[in-house]
Amino acid sequence: MVLSFLSAHLPTCPPAHPMPALYLHIPFCAHACPYCDFSFELLKGGQVKRYLDALDIEMAQRAKETIWGSALFTTVFIGGGTPTALSRDQLDKLFSLLHNHFRMAPAVEMTVEANPETLTRSKLTLLRSFGVNRLSLGVQAFTSVSLARLGRHHTMNQGLRAFEWARQVGFENINIDLMFGAPDQTMVDWDETLSRTIDLAPDHVSTYGLTIEPGTPFGHQAEIDALDLPDEDLHIDMYNRALDRLISAGYQHYEVSNLARPGAVCQHNLAYWNGADYLGLGPSAHSHIEGHRFANVRDLKPYLERIETRASIVDLDETLSVDERMHEFILLGLRQATGMDVQAFQHQFGHEAFQARRPSIDTLTESGFLEQNGTHLRLTRRGLAVVDSVCERLM
Repeated sequence: MVLSFLSAHLPTCPPAHPMPALYLHIPFCAHACPYCDFSFELLKGGQVKRYLDALDIEMAQRAKETIWGSALFTTVFIGGGTPTALSRDQLDKLFSLLHNHFRMAPAVEMTVEANPETLTRSKLTLLRSFGVNRLSLGVQAFTSVSLARLGRHHTMNQGLRAFEWARQVGFENINIDLMFGAPDQTMVDWDETLSRTIDLAPDHVSTYGLTIEPGTPFGHQAEIDALDLPDEDLHIDMYNRALDRLISAGYQHYEVSNLARPGAVCQHNLAYWNGADYLGLGPSAHSHIEGHRFANVRDLKPYLERIETRASIVDLDETLSVDERMHEFILLGLRQATGMDVQAFQHQFGHEAFQARRPSIDTLTESGFLEQNGTHLRLTRRGLAVVDSVCERLM
């Protein structure tokens, strides 16, 4: 029996954007972080083999579909979970599957997410041999206090050493993930993390404010007021401090949470934000093709069971409505420093749709959250800190 993923519902011709993006989810972690609500399982060797066998089946099915089999992927992002929690042999199997089933553009940007405690110099060298040319290090903090409060399982020195090893084996494009707003975090502590980051001179920095998600250990602690979190004003001040210091250090702020040195903007992120087609593989992975969106079942257990019984792994299958496409256009446009292209919006949705939002735009502009720069509408520094609220007003 052939897997009935979504073949009958997808276009049979090549995509309008013939060079899409690919996301591959590795749902394993060595440890659980108290703030994380992503789809993951604690690492067990037998499960990894079973998962790689299931991925082989999913990849083979997707590669048979003209829309993906004929594609030349320009970006590949392997995230999780913690991809580098896999062993060398498991990584070798993973990349063999990837290269056997899909074609990559000659200048493909290939990113792997990594946690410092899972890296060795030899594992980094192995990643380079597979064609990985961009490393995203989940450091989160460079102080012992914040690492402990975030429940991280690496030390500050392990974070520094992982970065040094990556440079030594030839990674010329390294992102560092940072998180602010940790329990008990002070501005002094955040400044220390920023200083160490700037001293390392990574090519890209992502800064995320801690979000308390229901059902996580932090979520349970918050319900009983057992978390001492920075207040909203300090949270915004930390965000602005990061932007000020990183921009002063030569980084370009190109998206709400992302900064890069010239030439080091994450192409995979841009593909998402600019409406490109993308294929997602593995549990919880999402795909998009010409306004059609589908997502795999979220958790590993049902994903494996459905693959092994040749049942559909798709839990979401929808064509976006006009309102949904407008919402995504506004949100993804405003998240970027260039802003939302007003002419493109009107071309796609009509002049009337834009004019209907004019009163809200004027109010947000007068309040200092928005500004119009030529043909683009973009967030001010004040608006960047509350992007979701601004977009909600525009909808």
